[in-house]
Amino acid sequence: MKVATAAKPLPVYLQIAELLARQIKAGYWHSGERLPTEAELAQRLSVAVGTLRKSLALLEAQEVLERIQGSGTYVRQTRGTAQIYELFRLELTDGPGLPTAHILDLSQQYLPAQWPALVAPGAACWRVRRMRFLSGQPVALEEIWFPAGACPDLSLQELGDSMYLFYQQRLGVWIARVEDQISAAAAPDWAALPLGLSPGDCSGYIERLSWTATNQLAEFSKTWFDPAVCRYSSRMSQ
Repeated sequence: MKVATAAKPLPVYLQIAELLARQIKAGYWHSGERLPTEAELAQRLSVAVGTLRKSLALLEAQEVLERIQGSGTYVRQTRGTAQIYELFRLELTDGPGLPTAHILDLSQQYLPAQWPALVAPGAACWRVRRMRFLSGQPVALEEIWFPAGACPDLSLQELGDSMYLFYQQRLGVWIARVEDQISAAAAPDWAALPLGLSPGDCSGYIERLSWTATNQLAEFSKTWFDPAVCRYSSRMSQ
């Protein structure tokens, strides 16, 4: 089923909260640092002050920010959060950016025999192909495979920008850990504009396995990204 449609977007306040959280993790805002005033930040992010306040309240509840009456909003901590894009590792070369997606194809397929065993032999998987954007800029192609048994009927309207959020809400599956293998590879034959990669072009390449808390393999994905506009980032701390 060939399509080209934007995935269901997150609510605006949640988009802003996710973007601020990604900026904090990237070091744009440091622990103890005071953020700009609400009016300044709202103008910078092109949102209403009321929407921004809802975003800040969410981050405060998640202990990412601390709001001090009469003083301002401060970065409280950058670890132990549970953001939607906690495991999304691509960033623009000049900053994290907010991830969004356009779905290019949704179909049921049988997993190639040599691939990781997501399902029993003969069982079907859903294959999602999509283009990823960061703050509106196309950066990558994704091909995502997950078992079809729990949702034999699936519509495009059910798929959102975050597949992990979809797994939680639709399938009751929480991704607890991932393993990424990063290399270079030729862009797939379904590469197309507006991404700056043509079929066969050398691209950054990520293969990811995703597991649940009970160590059940839940997803296998491939990502081809344009190193001219984005990078893979992983930050660790003690």
